[in-house]
Amino acid sequence: IETDIAENVMVKADAEPLSHVWNNLFSNAFKFTEAGGTVTVTLKTTEHHAIVQVKDTGIGMSAETGTHIFEKFYQGDTSHATRGNGLGLALVKRVIDILQGEISVESTLGKGTTFTVKIRKMC
Repeated sequence: IETDIAENVMVKADAEPLSHVWNNLFSNAFKFTEAGGTVTVTLKTTEHHAIVQVKDTGIGMSAETGTHIFEKFYQGDTSHATRGNGLGLALVKRVIDILQGEISVESTLGKGTTFTVKIRKMC
């Protein structure tokens, strides 16, 4: 795991649902990254937002999978289906929507995935 975390960043959010976001993104990054791979977590800020990226060097996903990844019960990689129910990223998206934030994903098969979460900072 590699980190690059800005210090003293405060966001407008309830800690409990937000912890679900981080737990899901981190667990997926580790679940889909082979031994010897890397998971990188960064936190940067703009004037009004905190931007968190969770990037892995895992198996990645196709563009088709990426378009459905936030849908309930969707599992792009069914080889890991016994370790999830396809609700995690749908719930993550719902939490981010409630916070009036943004979440996006970029991925390349065989090279890895990056989730980017943008949340309003406290002023």
